Amino acid sequence: MPEPNPTPPSDAPTFPDTRPTLLQRLPDANDGEAWRSFVETYGPLVYRFALRRGLQPSDAADVVQEVMLKVARSIDRFDYDPDRGRFRGWLFTIAWRALIDRANRIKRRSEIAGDGIAERTADPSADAEALWDSEYRRSLLHRALPLVRPQFSESTWEAFRLTTLEGQPAEEIARRLGLTIGSVYVARSRVTARLRDRIRQIEAEWEAAAATPLNA
Repeated sequence: MPEPNPTPPSDAPTFPDTRPTLLQRLPDANDGEAWRSFVETYGPLVYRFALRRGLQPSDAADVVQEVMLKVARSIDRFDYDPDRGRFRGWLFTIAWRALIDRANRIKRRSEIAGDGIAERTADPSADAEALWDSEYRRSLLHRALPLVRPQFSESTWEAFRLTTLEGQPAEEIARRLGLTIGSVYVARSRVTARLRDRIRQIEAEWEAAAATPLNA
């Protein structure tokens, strides 16, 4: 496995890799390409998760490294079982434990230094799974957006983007784009429906990849 990059992952949109062979390749520590793909896919997800639980950027970056190292040590024992949870649930458990460990270390440092940092750090266990799922869905959305965009005209996409992603009033968007208000709502509905279908497809592809036996 390549050494994790200590630089905090960017906030650029990332998404689950849909190649069925990725998980099969991870147990091979010499497969640098598979590990780079995995880190680029899930590093930013773990990083944002840690930030939203109250960690500072440097500590969040450390959590990313810890999670990637733990995955490297245990991926060969991962056995997908739909009755026990998805791959993303397995990864969440690793990230959640790493986050708790980091928060505890911050607390101990703070108690020794008396700087009060621990008091400003959010409880890593509070709503952790809901937050993880929220970040995961955000990643799926950003994966689907560029795939769906070419299927619509500029005006239809702008009507969707401005109303749904930016939250601007439909009346204002209709005037700006030269559309009726009804057309704006229809455009938003069409794109939203297509996005939902594409997101379900992406997630299904990833779960199918996770379900592929590692020793196949």
